[in-house]
Amino acid sequence: MKSSAILICVLLAGIFVSNLFAGQVYTWTDDKGNLHVTDTPPPSKSKIKDTLEYQEKSAAEIQELQNKKDRRNQERVQEASVNRVAEAKKRAREADMAAQEAAELADQITQEVEVYVRRLGSTKEKRKQFRKRIQREIQRAETAQARAKQAVEDARRANEEARRIEEEFTNQQAQIQ
Repeated sequence: MKSSAILICVLLAGIFVSNLFAGQVYTWTDDKGNLHVTDTPPPSKSKIKDTLEYQEKSAAEIQELQNKKDRRNQERVQEASVNRVAEAKKRAREADMAAQEAAELADQITQEVEVYVRRLGSTKEKRKQFRKRIQREIQRAETAQARAKQAVEDARRANEEARRIEEEFTNQQAQIQ
C-alpha cells in the first residue's frame, strides 16, 4: 500500500513537472488592466500581449550550453587570477615607492640632525646646555631610520607575495594547457 502511494506520487510529480517545462506561456491583460502570465490560454475577452512557445532542448544543445557556461566560468576565474596578480604587483610597487621615500626622508633627517648636533655640541658647555635638544634630535633621526627599515621590510613582503601569486597563476595556466 505504502509503495503504491509513493509510486503514484512520483508519477503525478513527473507529469506535473513535464507540463511545467513544455508548452506555451501566455502573457495577457484582463478587463481591469491586470497583467497575467499563465500556461493556460486566456479568456476570449482578454487582450493577449505575447505567447511564448517553449521547445525542449536536445541533449546536444544542453551539452553545448553547459560547455559555454563552463568556458565563461573558466574565463572569469582566469580574469580574477590576472586581476589578483596585477593587484599584488601594484601593492609591491607602491610599497617600494613608500620604502624609497621613507629612506630618503630618513637620510635627510639624519643629515639635518648631524649638522644640528655638530653645531650645538661643538664645545663641552654647549653639549651640556643643549643635551636634551640633542637627544631629541638623535631620537628623531633614529625613529625615521626605524620607519625606513619597516617600509623596506613591508616592500620586501609585498614583493614576495606578488611573486608567490604570480607563480600560482603560472602554475594554474600550465595545468590548464
